[in-house]
Amino acid sequence: MPLDADRIVKQYEQAKQLRQPHEPGWRSAAAHCIPAQYSAWLTDGPAPSNSKTEAARRVSYDTTGARSLLKYASVLNRLITPDGQKWHGLMASDPTLRKKARVRAYFDELTNLLFKMRYDPKARFKISMNEVYKSMGVYGSGPVYIGERRVSLHNPVGGFKYVACSMRDVFFLVDDDGETSIVFRRFWLNVRQFKEKFPGVPMAPDMAAEASKPSPDETRYFEFIHYVCRADDYDPQAIDRRRHPWHACYVEVKGKTIIGEETGYRSMPYKIPRTETVAGDAYGYSPAVLSLAALGTASQIKKTVLKQGNKAVDPVILAADDNTMNGEFDQRPGAVNYGAIDRQGRQLVKAMETGNFRVAENLLADERRDVEDSFFVTLFQILTETPEMTATEVMERTAEKAALLAPTMGRGQSELIGPTIEREIDICDEMGKLPQMPPELVEAEGEYEVVYTSPLARSMYAEEVSGFMRSVEMALGVANATQDMEILDHYDFDTAMPEIAEHMSVPARWMADPDKIKAKRKGRNAREEQSEMMKNAPALASAAKTVTEMGGRRARG
Repeated sequence: MPLDADRIVKQYEQAKQLRQPHEPGWRSAAAHCIPAQYSAWLTDGPAPSNSKTEAARRVSYDTTGARSLLKYASVLNRLITPDGQKWHGLMASDPTLRKKARVRAYFDELTNLLFKMRYDPKARFKISMNEVYKSMGVYGSGPVYIGERRVSLHNPVGGFKYVACSMRDVFFLVDDDGETSIVFRRFWLNVRQFKEKFPGVPMAPDMAAEASKPSPDETRYFEFIHYVCRADDYDPQAIDRRRHPWHACYVEVKGKTIIGEETGYRSMPYKIPRTETVAGDAYGYSPAVLSLAALGTASQIKKTVLKQGNKAVDPVILAADDNTMNGEFDQRPGAVNYGAIDRQGRQLVKAMETGNFRVAENLLADERRDVEDSFFVTLFQILTETPEMTATEVMERTAEKAALLAPTMGRGQSELIGPTIEREIDICDEMGKLPQMPPELVEAEGEYEVVYTSPLARSMYAEEVSGFMRSVEMALGVANATQDMEILDHYDFDTAMPEIAEHMSVPARWMADPDKIKAKRKGRNAREEQSEMMKNAPALASAAKTVTEMGGRRARG
């Protein structure tokens, strides 16, 4: 049935109420970790364009949260969507089809197409993902819109479009399984901006009244929402919006008016990955909120230390009474203050002691360490702090990191990377850019699986690699002690080494293919045979000479 503006606005207000309990913590987290967004949380209208960090400066005195957030976003980007690497692949769901060259070639071509369109500068994928990761670190959720970039005069090719959405302006509802089923994204437009975004579309009555003025007010904004929900009248055979499983529209909130036509999507255009969730709660639980107590304490300690340091540099002067030196004390360098000591040399004026800086420094270091632990900063300092580790120890530490990051990896795959790839393939299909599918894959209805190849995904194999290396080290110890190398026959190095290289992210072009390995071994065997012949040449020559001489004597006899 058609979407109803009154029902949408009412549901929107309820979604705002459901999110309200989270907002005080998010405001505090923004003040400590991303000050530029703090002032936006202090208003319910368009975000202020100036003095964005001034209010936050009065809240947070320590920059540990802001610095840790940048590192956290970099860590997630490096481990989940690393630049310059193909961090995922595609393969057929049917194991029998995976062996067919045409099917593998199709998915290789499709993967290359996705990466090409995804990393088009106009798509803004890298910029948006960085904002998503920071939003996950501060608010626990990182909404991003993934849509089609329409062909235009300035964009003759078209492609993907990624837009990171401010958590302040996104409200969503989930179903019983915790899956996002309804999204509201709010924004504000003045009359001029409305005409640019919706050319030729009728305005709501309240906005039309403003537009009728000779000079519409540039400072008057109207609230809108982009509403996306699951279809309740889905019909794949229809030719209107009902052919899409997701319905959407724009609504002017105050006038409760649907703007333009209702539209649809083949898949949810908003992806909302979360760092961690609590049962029964739709919104994520962020590292910043987890460490909010440490962030606040560090800020207060830093404030106290600043006051203490100011007193130490410009100390409070203590005098015996107001008649000492007639109440005048010259603190300029080289100044002489007569009357500051009595006849016994005792000071009548001195600076007040400011306390113990070391205690404050230790307390501040503890709080900063707690914050950095929450953002995984200390987790990635292990290898740099102990560079003398052996390769096996490095793999064991990597396995430990993989275990600690497994929940983050699972969230990243199930709520961001997997849904993003699904959405991108739908857009490619709608644009008619999918490669020609082989017949056997058409018969299987194109079923596919995502293969994650990011460093974090590969690090899940670190424990296997570490176990193999430890076992080989023990076997070598036994072989050296017994002088019997047969103990190494238990290991299939031809199978293990290529897999270990793959798990350790060694580029395939750096590894020799089976034909090259075969040629190397053939050449090595030939050289060994030649060397053995050279070694035995004198003995063979002597034997040949002896045989020749014996043959000569027999002939003469």
